[in-house]
Amino acid sequence: MYTIRKTPEFETWFSEIRETMARKRLGLRLRKAEVGNLGDVRPVGEGVNDYDQDF
Repeated sequence: MYTIRKTPEFETWFSEIRETMARKRLGLRLRKAEVGNLGDVRPVGEGVNDYDQDF
């Protein structure tokens, strides 16, 4: 199991997503990552990873 650390900037950005379906899909993607289903991910440096989500 993984821990997803969400910055205040991320929380603000996420809460401002107006499209309900996009917000739900991104929330589901984060929950899947927390349980180990990382999907399309690549390291970008210094312990930070980029998670792609196609719509």
